[in-house]
Amino acid sequence: TALLDLHPGETVLDLGSGSGQDAYVLAQLVGESGSVLGVDATPEQLAVAREHLDWHRDRFGYASSNVAFVQGDIERLDQLALPAGSFDVIVSNCVINLVADKGAVFRAAFDLLKPGGELYFSDVYADRRVPGHLLADPVLHGECLAGALYWGDFLRHAKAAGFADPRLVMDRPLGIGDERIAGQLAGISFFSATYRLFK
Repeated sequence: TALLDLHPGETVLDLGSGSGQDAYVLAQLVGESGSVLGVDATPEQLAVAREHLDWHRDRFGYASSNVAFVQGDIERLDQLALPAGSFDVIVSNCVINLVADKGAVFRAAFDLLKPGGELYFSDVYADRRVPGHLLADPVLHGECLAGALYWGDFLRHAKAAGFADPRLVMDRPLGIGDERIAGQLAGISFFSATYRLFK
């Protein structure tokens, strides 16, 4: 979140919020007048996140918590009945690569953002398409490699959703230390990258 420009009173949606660590950092950045909504598909992670609502509210000195968590699939955000155009910023940390229909995530994010709003997210990318026979490999999926988007496909999805000017914030190569996995993925280079997409 170091380069994320948040202001008091803004509304934030955290896709794949997990145990809530990022959501609670964001809650401090938007202040008591702002709000953060975390969406995650895993009940166990949500239970951990919700356990700490009062602790953070008390630590921040807020009269009421500005954080909430809901269970949902980020691939089907339309099923959560979230109002269109209701978020200033949407964040995501390495979860879009875990879903099959990445275009659906970008389309929903565009719809949920206010005009001028931003999707700020980090994910794993590849310099070419990962072969189809590797997509279902559970180890590669769990390592966030099988679902890594090819750069070109990412740009196509982002622009098709309405994000006309994707901006790369930073990227770095990802090394693969496991020889077996490296062998399966020979010829493909992977990168961790952070992007800013604006509505």
